[in-house]
Amino acid sequence: MTSTLEPSDTRKPSRQRGSMRIAATAVLVTLTLFAGVVHGYLDGRWSVNADLRAVGSKLDDLPEQVGDWRLVETTELDEGAAELLRCYGSTVRIYENAKTGAAVNVALLFGPRGPIAVHTPEICYSSVGTNQTGERKAEQITAAGLMDSLWSVQFAVKPDPNPSLDVWYGWSDGGAWEARPQPRFWLTENLYKIQVAGPAGDETSRPVEEFLRVFLPMTHPQMGSS
Repeated sequence: MTSTLEPSDTRKPSRQRGSMRIAATAVLVTLTLFAGVVHGYLDGRWSVNADLRAVGSKLDDLPEQVGDWRLVETTELDEGAAELLRCYGSTVRIYENAKTGAAVNVALLFGPRGPIAVHTPEICYSSVGTNQTGERKAEQITAAGLMDSLWSVQFAVKPDPNPSLDVWYGWSDGGAWEARPQPRFWLTENLYKIQVAGPAGDETSRPVEEFLRVFLPMTHPQMGSS
């Protein structure tokens, strides 16, 4: 004996499928909106603070004489880089050691976390005729009772395979400098970044490290909570 479905029973599976499609679409839209908000937050797009430029301007107050190192040149951040990084404040300087003649190039930046976090020397220097000669490593600098951590990485100028350039860099939210693997996911709206490049040196002398030991303590009073 066969049975027949009532018209109302025939429509029921169709209504269920329609409801499921609507629910799935709603979930997709919600996830898309959530992803957009998260990306905007990580990129610093939703951050608004009227005092950000005032905070960033404090970087201009860094001393011109630091131990045996003296300021010999101050330049503006490249216009293209400034637009890309959306900095609220920055300073680019060259310091020279009066005793050894070694010179280091210093860049300090303050801006929204997204752009400040993603541009690293490994990316930038690879496009200007240099080769990275090894993996980056975290280095600790302890001075004046403060403990900071920065990444260090070395580069060779083509075609010479030997490292000639030593670059140290890291980020801060206003506290200690940190060698973070994923600073883009730091739970703060804005970040400071420091990058110092100089001669690679040797086992007895590392100019960049020697400079940072006297310079890093000077940076902390110029960084406000961001």
